[in-house]
Order: sequence, then C-alpha cells, then structure tokens
Amino acid sequence: MEWLDNICSGLDWVAVESAQGENKSYNFEHVTFEITLKGESKRMYQICGMVALGENELVEIHAFEVRGTVSQFTEPQAQDLWCSLCIGTQRGEGDLPLGDRLSSMILALRNDRKLAKSIPLLEMFLAHDSEEHQWISGYFSTGISLDDDEHEVYAQIPIEIRNLSHHFACIEDELQGSAYSLEERQNLIDDEMRAISQEIRERKQVQE
Repeated sequence: MEWLDNICSGLDWVAVESAQGENKSYNFEHVTFEITLKGESKRMYQICGMVALGENELVEIHAFEVRGTVSQFTEPQAQDLWCSLCIGTQRGEGDLPLGDRLSSMILALRNDRKLAKSIPLLEMFLAHDSEEHQWISGYFSTGISLDDDEHEVYAQIPIEIRNLSHHFACIEDELQGSAYSLEERQNLIDDEMRAISQEIRERKQVQE
C-alpha cells in the first residue's frame, strides 16, 4: 500500500489511507485500505478492501468494494451518502498484481464519464442527482437497491425511484424463466439501463 500511496501522492484528486487490520479472526497480519478519489464528473468514489502480505506481493483477502456519492461533502451527514457500485476489474485481470488492478481502477474511475459508456450501472449512477441518489443504496448489474429496511423509510422514497426499482425486479423475474443465455439476459438489462439513463437526462433538461 505504501507503493500505491507513493504513486498517488502527487495527485490532488486521490488519497490513500491504510491501517493495521483489527479483525481477530485472521491469524496473520493484514491491512485495511480506503482510496478516495474525485471523478471528472465531480462525483466522489471510494475503493475499500483488505490485504495481507504474501511471499512476493500483497494478497487480496476479499474482493475490494467500490462506492460512490453524488458530490464531495465536508460536514457530518445525518445518513451515509455512499452507495455500492458493482464494479470490478475486467475478466482476465484477476491474475494481475493487486497494485496494478487498483491503479487501473483509480484511473478508470477518474475518467468516469468515459467508463460509464461501457458500464450501464455507472451511467445510471451519473444520471441521478442528489435528490434521487439519497434513496439508493446500490447500483448493480440487475438494477438498483433501495434503503427499504424499514417501511416508514420506504414510504418516503419518491414514487419514481420505487417504480424504477420495481421495473428492474420485474425484468429480472421475467428473464429467469426465459430461454436467453446469461449473456443475453445481461445485454437486455444493460440496454434498458442505458435507455432509462437517457430518459432521466432528457427529463432533467426539460425541467431546467
């Protein structure tokens, strides 16, 4: 992590923090890390994970988590404004050293508008603003996840966001019993995400 921190130290849009792991269930030394960066869209991103020192390199203990938020905040918030983004390294990159994969992810998220062209869930994340984003706990390959643990909270979520969540749930249910392959199913969901993201942007332009 020191190597990665040295790479990022000259950049004002990214910061790396690490600490000795406190999880007692591991009987070896491990480190937790958190990389925070600002994309060109002004959205903020975090990459969090846990690593241990192997024979020749850092070893990833769990798949690292990517989170995003609409804008940078400096004051304490009443609620957690970060949401999960189901984004990972491309197929075949899992064999690369962890530092290389993290560096690639950092640079890709920095250019998030370009990255969104190949990742529909990120495109939808960028289409939403703070009023919508505050109700969404995650963007996944199958749609969005809402903060609906409590009925009272769920009732406060705007009907447009609830309908969007229900819409993707219905699509997923319909595809479960279809003859489409997994790749074809994902392509259909991706196309729907792109279409809805475009609708969201067009609606906001009209409102402006």
